[in-house]
Amino acid sequence: MILGDVATQEPNLVRFRLGAVALGLSAALLTAFPLVRPFFPLDPRSPRETLEVASPSITSVRWVVAHLLAMVAFVLLPFGMLALYAYLRAGLTERRAFRALAWSLAGIALIMPMLGFETYVFPILGSLYLAGTTAIAPVVGLIYLGPAIVVFLLGLLLLAIGVIYLSVAIWQDSRLPGWAGVLFAIGLALWFPPFPRAVRIIDGFFIGLGGLWLASSMWRAAEDGLRNVSDAGPSAALHHR
Repeated sequence: MILGDVATQEPNLVRFRLGAVALGLSAALLTAFPLVRPFFPLDPRSPRETLEVASPSITSVRWVVAHLLAMVAFVLLPFGMLALYAYLRAGLTERRAFRALAWSLAGIALIMPMLGFETYVFPILGSLYLAGTTAIAPVVGLIYLGPAIVVFLLGLLLLAIGVIYLSVAIWQDSRLPGWAGVLFAIGLALWFPPFPRAVRIIDGFFIGLGGLWLASSMWRAAEDGLRNVSDAGPSAALHHR
């Protein structure tokens, strides 16, 4: 049961619907990310050559917009995960759903700093390089071969573990479409920046299809829950007369 008693059904419905909207928007933005983002070879072992090739792309509007889309997506994703947990905890998969939530939130928290660097700092490095400050090139190697990349990769791993738990919980719970959970989990588990553009686009399609499918199913489930509570209200009142 998603919703509580009659007195709390409207607030619960609003919160659950907002969670479904957040999940759907997050999935849609992650689908758009590789379609907007410019791609180029990035080799941190050759930072000068990398900046030489990358600077026109990372200083473009497309680069900034794409990464802003990804950041907003990862800001919205926790709200969608919370809504999924709120739905799944009513069944027999509460423990697995909680693990999915915990691992996923930890992963998202560790992914965000690198996204911030690529959104705000990387374009500045590209602008400085194009302006003739070529001595700044080693910064690329220090970032992508240093502790920052370790934290980022750990975040991706934790997120992958979380969404795998989520897909298993959805499949076993059976109230939401299991294949939607599988597609969503595959997409997020394989969300890996070094992959080629074609792989990233297919991966984004999986996230979008699975996430929007889950979001629409959650929206309908909230409506059904409210309808059931509303129908049960008069019956319960008659029963206690």
